[in-house]
Amino acid sequence: MQGNGSSWSRPSGDPGEITASQVLVERSAVRSIDADQARLERAAVQRLRAGHATVERSAVGSLSVERGTLSQSAAGIVIGRSVAADETRVGVLIAPVVRGDVHTWLDMRSALAIGLGMVLGRALIGGGRALVRRQLR
Repeated sequence: MQGNGSSWSRPSGDPGEITASQVLVERSAVRSIDADQARLERAAVQRLRAGHATVERSAVGSLSVERGTLSQSAAGIVIGRSVAADETRVGVLIAPVVRGDVHTWLDMRSALAIGLGMVLGRALIGGGRALVRRQLR
């Protein structure tokens, strides 16, 4: 496959870790990928770190990208600056810019709300305990 006049690395066999400028993984399983540009098609990757990644019909354990596009895929954790998704499921999504159809278990807004609720709850419980102690003296 050619990408804008430059060649893409195509791993063969059973690679555990791939480090490349551009990488294309098709119908393979890889433990770790570090690349400037990565493209996954029907692949499984435990950890992917890239400047730009395109993930189609694949599964990724953790994905860390500047810009990422996920289509009909699943991921455990996605961290990025900009994420575009189409029919994608993600466990934890941390990205300021998210576009498309993505279903998350926990995103930035939910995490912030949960954290704020925990802080307020602890403050109320601490205040209640202090009030009870004061009345018992």
